[in-house]
Amino acid sequence: MGTGRIRIKDIAREAGVSTATVSRVLNNSNKVTHLTRKKVWEAIEKLGYAPNHVARSLRVKRVYSIGLIVPHDIDYLFSFPYFNLFMHHLAMEAKERGYHIIFTTSDGDESVRLHREFAMRKMVDGLVILDVSDNDPRIDVLDEIGFPFVVIGRPEHNRRYLWVDTENEKGAYRAVEYLVQLGHKRIHFVNGPTDLAVSRQRFEGYLKALHRFGLDYDPSLVHNGEFTEKSGYDVTKKILASNKVEAIFYASDTMAIGGMRALKEKGFNPGKDVSVIGFDDIPSASVVNPPLTTVAQPISHVGSWAAKLLINRIEGKEVSSKSLPVKLKVRGSTIGGV
Repeated sequence: MGTGRIRIKDIAREAGVSTATVSRVLNNSNKVTHLTRKKVWEAIEKLGYAPNHVARSLRVKRVYSIGLIVPHDIDYLFSFPYFNLFMHHLAMEAKERGYHIIFTTSDGDESVRLHREFAMRKMVDGLVILDVSDNDPRIDVLDEIGFPFVVIGRPEHNRRYLWVDTENEKGAYRAVEYLVQLGHKRIHFVNGPTDLAVSRQRFEGYLKALHRFGLDYDPSLVHNGEFTEKSGYDVTKKILASNKVEAIFYASDTMAIGGMRALKEKGFNPGKDVSVIGFDDIPSASVVNPPLTTVAQPISHVGSWAAKLLINRIEGKEVSSKSLPVKLKVRGSTIGGV
């Protein structure tokens, strides 16, 4: 059903409520129960309703808040040092500009509905989107409504939106280049989920470096997991069960730290028997044993730039997306490192 043909009574029929109830929900009335409100927003999401008056109101009222709806549970999120740093600097920059952060989590099925609801109820002035996937429906929803948002992650497939990112492909290329310079030829790559843009970009850097230095691509050397310490540990144990290992490049430091634990348990000494490189340069990367060679990305700047660009967009100022540089930090986890 096209957006222009959807009426209040269509939503009421879909949700099994009266048209008056739908109007109360759209006007953010407190006279509607949570369950009924949820049913109405699910109907709105299903039908793709975005009335013209909502788009007009979004350009007028301002509540001086930025929203962040993350499709993970809270314990999972705050186990990531990257996320803690990102949130801190996002909030600090927003505070400097007179805005505050509204943060919530959701499961995957609920995330799209919540983004639509936050926008149409004008709960925030703009939204930050993390963990972008192929044809991400959250972006389509906010584009349809005309609501300000910024994405953490460079677009793929010529999609156009405001974004902040680091040089993921260049960083992965540099990591593999350094391992080749150390004399390694069979370089394992432990990457994140295949549906995430960041994983694909780091994989592209890995591939380009192999090609540049005349190394054949071997799919058995590429492994996917989650960006967690446990996943890095589990994947590394599987690698050690069936492969001779000389070098492993992990797509995140948390994975690399878990991987080094698995290596040590099997009697390998990272930095002497096998080279290990991570990606991110989280605070613990420099204090683990051995200190982790890693591709450092400016996590704090990602957070502050996300807030800066989004608020500029909210306030009608000229904005352009931002790519932040990365650099390799050589430490003791690579053979010949410091």
